[in-house]
Amino acid sequence: MIRVIRRYFEGLSRFEAAFVVAVVCLAAVGIGRAFWPSPDGATPRPTATVKKLPVVIGSPEPTLIDSQGERSDMGLPPPPASDASLTEKVLDEIREKALVMAGIPAQVGTRCEGGGVTVKKGEWTPCTATYRGVELVWEVFIEDVTGGGAGIVQLIDYQLFPPDSGVLLAKTVHGRFWAQHHEDAKELRCDRMPHLKKVALGKDTGYRCQYLDATGDTPRWVNKKVFLEEVGPVFRETW
Repeated sequence: MIRVIRRYFEGLSRFEAAFVVAVVCLAAVGIGRAFWPSPDGATPRPTATVKKLPVVIGSPEPTLIDSQGERSDMGLPPPPASDASLTEKVLDEIREKALVMAGIPAQVGTRCEGGGVTVKKGEWTPCTATYRGVELVWEVFIEDVTGGGAGIVQLIDYQLFPPDSGVLLAKTVHGRFWAQHHEDAKELRCDRMPHLKKVALGKDTGYRCQYLDATGDTPRWVNKKVFLEEVGPVFRETW
């Protein structure tokens, strides 16, 4: 091949040889541009092929609630008075937490084992919230109790521990995903999932959502795993 090139150039003048070399270089640059994008983004590379999830999220969820919402929007009455019993206060707190987790208003039944919270330092009392037939058990731990004698206000320090499982609603997943990403996305999609399902709290539910990010020069699909926390569904990007 080298001998052939040499023989070809031997028959040309110095000017003609330089002209041929210039033409070959320009042709090579043109081929390179056909396979590589220009730096100004005029010919961006196509986005990688991804599997689109089946459910299109095209609008917000009007009944969606969260921890920043008003109690009236959750269907809750005003909070218990300051002189209400600890059991009343705990059950009200659990009712609100169950609604925030679920994300959609509904009647929530509540009860504590033994009829009420055991007000004694170091004691545990399980209290249950029932959301659309699903029972969720919080644990109340009494850290300290002071006062309580004649004319003395009783002070109770307690902690409320969340259940191991919670309720995941498809409407809440769709609504939260829309609220978080619709402003920067051309398209939003999620897996098919049950209307309501009991899932482990804080663990990957196995469901996914995705959106087409339109903020950059080249749109790209962003895939996210769905988790359920005390505050409701949260989304974490997959890598």
